[in-house]
Amino acid sequence: MKNNDSTTNSYKSDFYQLPAVENCGYKLFCFGGGENHICLTTEPKQQVRVLFHYQGDESLIQLLLLTDALKRAGATCIELLVPYFPGARQDRVCNPGEALSVKVYASLINSQNYSSVSVFDPHSDVTAALLNQVKVVKNHAFIQQVLTNQLQNNPLLNNQSGDITLVSPDAGANKKIFELSATLGGLPIIRADKVRDVTNGKIIATEVYADDLSGKTCVIVDDICAGGRTFIELAKKLKAKGAERIVLIVSHYEGKADETLLQQSGIDQLYCTDSLLPKGSSFVTVSPVASYLLSQGELK
Repeated sequence: MKNNDSTTNSYKSDFYQLPAVENCGYKLFCFGGGENHICLTTEPKQQVRVLFHYQGDESLIQLLLLTDALKRAGATCIELLVPYFPGARQDRVCNPGEALSVKVYASLINSQNYSSVSVFDPHSDVTAALLNQVKVVKNHAFIQQVLTNQLQNNPLLNNQSGDITLVSPDAGANKKIFELSATLGGLPIIRADKVRDVTNGKIIATEVYADDLSGKTCVIVDDICAGGRTFIELAKKLKAKGAERIVLIVSHYEGKADETLLQQSGIDQLYCTDSLLPKGSSFVTVSPVASYLLSQGELK
């Protein structure tokens, strides 16, 4: 099967993608009543891999249809690669009457009995706890690639004027960033915290636990950027403490944040993967996530 992505080229007819790409091994269409339908155009091998980029709940239905078609055509071992797991941020019930969304999505995936489910940098341990045959791929290789291949080659963001310092944006990210620092050779860490109003999600306050950041290149690392308010408020605090450069690295970027406000807050560059298929720009650098999932995220 022909594939436009050089990372996945070697898998040929045992590799399928959603959303569909040209000559992807199946046809996808929609009936007048709104029902999706999939028909394979190539015979699958017994062992196949499916790369699933979540693009709203309709794409999840398409995944279930593709899985059914593959099984009916003889595939007996299906490995699922999930760059962004839906509902991962809805991993707890904060208010009465709410659904535990991540459990609902996980139950749908579990019902398909995939041989393995590889998930890239999920929001918390809850996702992994709910999934069967799960393989969590951490963001370490992605961060390393940004720091070594991109950040150091950017004259605006090089480290000539100060040490690179990792920044944890809130208490929930602390565990991940301390582990990341150890993997990358012990880069220094600055912790930050935020207080939210759980009824509306608004940030009430942001605190940075550092006194003087003069000359530092602060690298904020987190799993997702949605509206961007967390990083805007954090960048303002970092700048107020003297940070010379600020870089934001997120595994999942929705592409809906006001990038002008992100830059005005002091963020010089944003790096992300294509897990949610965002558009790149002079401010946003997008890296393909498939290579990390296919290699299980190992550092090279």
